[in-house]
Amino acid sequence: AFEWTVSYCHERSAFGRRIGDFQNTRFVLADLKTELTVGRAFMDRCIEDHVAGKLSTEEASMAKLWATELHTRVVDRCLQLHGGYGYMREYPIARAYLDARVQTIYGGTSEIMKEIIGRSLFK
Repeated sequence: AFEWTVSYCHERSAFGRRIGDFQNTRFVLADLKTELTVGRAFMDRCIEDHVAGKLSTEEASMAKLWATELHTRVVDRCLQLHGGYGYMREYPIARAYLDARVQTIYGGTSEIMKEIIGRSLFK
């Protein structure tokens, strides 16, 4: 979704300018890139721990919570940058938006992940 949106912001114009030339657009994309980069580093570490047999339930819950909430947030912000086109099912971002929401539900809701993490703090 992020790469689609960066490409879209290079191509789409509004008010005589590429939407990527607007400061708010650049700020939103900068925030998303930062979050995605940090998230990847965390997920890479969790994968290494899992392969080594050292990933705890708490860490797995944090990974699932962080990744799914980030996924939802990124797709939401990217859809916003697509404007009205973002809601047209012909655009991949619209389908990604529909698919993203369920990620925080199946495999354990975000609230369940928070409960697992919270309980581990009081053992």
